[in-house]
Amino acid sequence: MNVLGVIVVSPLWGIISTTLFLQSWLAFIGIIIWIIGIIRGKVERKTAFLGLGMAVGLGVLWSGLLRLGYYLLSDVLSFGYTTAENVVYWIFAGITLIWSGLRLPAKVKKTWRNANVPGSIEEDIWRRKLGKIGK
Repeated sequence: MNVLGVIVVSPLWGIISTTLFLQSWLAFIGIIIWIIGIIRGKVERKTAFLGLGMAVGLGVLWSGLLRLGYYLLSDVLSFGYTTAENVVYWIFAGITLIWSGLRLPAKVKKTWRNANVPGSIEEDIWRRKLGKIGK
């Protein structure tokens, strides 16, 4: 079981848990941004409250999945208790943190635009649709 943990479980959980952690924090930042957007009132209230609801829902989802994964791997399956598993986990977690961390400012900026610039969400939708047509 130790070899399986080092070769398969630790790298996968290092990537997945770091991604879930960053998504949870991104959702928390989104909650704050959408609250600011509601206070500023530049975007329709309906849109702002939908954005806030999505941010809260995603925060609960990502945090819940992170907690569930930790519970299953640590408490139920007893992975992560050897030094080798921990070292491999942190190597992959660090690489994922750097890789995903570079994309976080753009995501925060996009959320800020969507919460505070009228028409930003619609513009994003049109860009995605036109991008699919062009391919």
